Amino acid sequence: MKASPFSTVPGADRPQRPIRTAAWLFVALWLALLAPAQAQAQALPDWQHLRVNDFAGLLAPGDAQALDEALTALRKQAGIEGTVVTLADRARYGGTDGLEAFATRLFNHWGVGDATRNHGFMVLVLAGDREARIELGRGYENDADILAQEIMRNTMLPAFRDSRMSQGIRDGTLAVIDLIAWPVAAGQPVKAPEPDLADRIIPLLFGGAWLLILGGIARQLWRRNRCPQCGRRGLDTQIAPQETPLPEGGHMVSHESVTRRCPACGWSDSRQRLCPQTVWYGPTGTVLRSEPTPGYRGAARGASGFGGGSSRGGGASGRW
Repeated sequence: MKASPFSTVPGADRPQRPIRTAAWLFVALWLALLAPAQAQAQALPDWQHLRVNDFAGLLAPGDAQALDEALTALRKQAGIEGTVVTLADRARYGGTDGLEAFATRLFNHWGVGDATRNHGFMVLVLAGDREARIELGRGYENDADILAQEIMRNTMLPAFRDSRMSQGIRDGTLAVIDLIAWPVAAGQPVKAPEPDLADRIIPLLFGGAWLLILGGIARQLWRRNRCPQCGRRGLDTQIAPQETPLPEGGHMVSHESVTRRCPACGWSDSRQRLCPQTVWYGPTGTVLRSEPTPGYRGAARGASGFGGGSSRGGGASGRW
């Protein structure tokens, strides 16, 4: 007898297996699409210093020192975090989705700026991609974006096109400090200059802000170099690395000893402080490796070492 096509027989549910197989294939495809995004987030570079991270080697030593001093003064006196980053390109760090998206992701990954005020900023230069970005924290108003674009167009890009990379990074970063960060720290609105007045206003503001910075630094040095016992100036300061022996030989340096002594009355004080980098040395004194020291400066304030700030994607981009 021929079986009816509508009868129920063992194995009648087998046609449902392709449906389950398709479902598993859909899940596998979704995970495959998700994996690049996760790898992209993990590929972001880690900071080495809180102020200048010249991974591409674009900065001259004098310009790097000038930026470090200016950014240090800004953080100490105004509580605003700024950092300079140079990279060879963004593709190797998962930045195939564009300059703006990559800069915002890197900014938020590091957590630049105070988490409450969000006035941090990042100057990012990608040498191989011929791209640059001034990324601003979400605490800045739209006028700051306009002024950042003026700095990018009039200060940074002309120098980059003329192969003056170090000068362009230095002048552009100092302009961000003087024209955007300091006014915000003083509670003043950031206003973009009129196009026909920009060339005259920017040098005046740049020079005036530098006078304020140098005056603040001089005042701090004046106070710090006075003896707390006799009040005289001219303390002698000696800094020596603290070597921790390693079991396999060699030593590690993560702290340094700072001793201050007054030549007039003999007062002295010694303390230890963290080094920005922990360095491992071999038995012959050769450097084996170095890593950022956990807890250096503001590292305890945020998981990344900065203050935990974030960006909404504001700022300015440039290509040359």
